[in-house]
Amino acid sequence: LLWMFMTTYLVMTTLFFVQPVLTIYIGVLEGQSEHIAMLAGITFAASGISAIVSAPRLGRLSDQIGAHKVLCAALCCGAVLSIPQAFVQSVWQLIALRFLMGISTGAMLPSINTLLRQHIPADIAGRVFSLNQSAQFLGTFSGALLGGQVAAHAGVRVVFAVVAVILSGNAVCVY
Repeated sequence: LLWMFMTTYLVMTTLFFVQPVLTIYIGVLEGQSEHIAMLAGITFAASGISAIVSAPRLGRLSDQIGAHKVLCAALCCGAVLSIPQAFVQSVWQLIALRFLMGISTGAMLPSINTLLRQHIPADIAGRVFSLNQSAQFLGTFSGALLGGQVAAHAGVRVVFAVVAVILSGNAVCVY
């Protein structure tokens, strides 16, 4: 259970690691534009839309081949997709990569929840899912805080490399 809580924490940390700097990064890519807020909204929404669309299919796949395999694949895909985000030359490239990133994130938390449910007795399910929810909130908080710090000290593009390292390490631990 502790490993699954840690996985949840790390997934949420990486999801929110990028959030505080994404608008700044779009400003760097786009230059002085009056549409930065709109482009940031589209960029944020791209990963959410793809997660919504892909989650049911990935859930079905998880039922067929197993949540563990889907989780490992999603973590690896997320790590691989994080790297090119540091090197994009336009906002539209970033939007496309964030869209693809949303597909991998659409598989992560449902797979974790499935694995938790498969390995706990019904009489403690409420406590376990509450603790897992706490790990999600802790990851949200620390991801945004740490992502901002990394960007401030090392640069915005480094944030994506750190996300790739965290997701890769998480994939190895889950495997």
